[in-house]
Amino acid sequence: MTTFEFALHPVGPIVLGGMLLYPGSRARDVLAVFRDLMGDAPDELGAGAGLITAGPAEFVPQAMRGQPALGIIVCYAGDPAEGERVIAPLRHAAPPAADLVEPMPYTAVQQLIDPTMPAGMRHHWGGDFLDALPDEAIDVFCAAADTVPSPLTQILLMPAGGQIARVDEDATAIGQRHAPWTTHLLAVWRDPDESARNLAWLRALQAAADPYATGRTWLNFLGDEGEQRVQRAVGKEKYGRMQAIKDRYDPGNLFHLNQNIPPSGSQPCTSDIP
Repeated sequence: MTTFEFALHPVGPIVLGGMLLYPGSRARDVLAVFRDLMGDAPDELGAGAGLITAGPAEFVPQAMRGQPALGIIVCYAGDPAEGERVIAPLRHAAPPAADLVEPMPYTAVQQLIDPTMPAGMRHHWGGDFLDALPDEAIDVFCAAADTVPSPLTQILLMPAGGQIARVDEDATAIGQRHAPWTTHLLAVWRDPDESARNLAWLRALQAAADPYATGRTWLNFLGDEGEQRVQRAVGKEKYGRMQAIKDRYDPGNLFHLNQNIPPSGSQPCTSDIP
């Protein structure tokens, strides 16, 4: 079983997976190495980085608990020895404060972050595709992580590319398949009296990161940001195609409790976004 003391079920194929945890003071250096590694990574490697607040788990050094941290979760779906070689630059970038990468069931990798999202919290999410992850963008995300108002909040930086980018742009409703990076900004807090503070932090981060964003994103990464943001996320052309489908199959807009694309007979979205 994995070093993580979670209720993991040992079923499914064995992969090399787990988390490397670093103190926040090393986040910039390690993220630069992570960016370069993932830019040329084999298809067998999947990974994501999270700027987080280190929790009270046993594997977290006492001095790091409650402090900014960087967690990188990896999953290498191939020979574990080769996976160790592939991810070696992450260990060389800085000594991990906790190294929890080991062979484990794929289903265990899927559950690694479950404890970081307890039930009953308040959430407001954001996200964007990025054409690149330059040092200046890394600085923006790291600076925001240093001022996060809630220890439950996470700034996730995830590489794309690979097979996603090999599918034709017009084959599906998902756009900008060539984008090499995507962000998922998870503002999560407990106290309703802290809502304004957490929302202000998230919006400030979104404004600071906007120069590096393409404007597109996964719809399930968005909060309640209005119809224009939905249109911007998918692009005007694909928005029109999906609205035509909505006109045919749901003209009454029964299915609207999502990132809604209303039928064309409803109030139109006026936007200059291409």
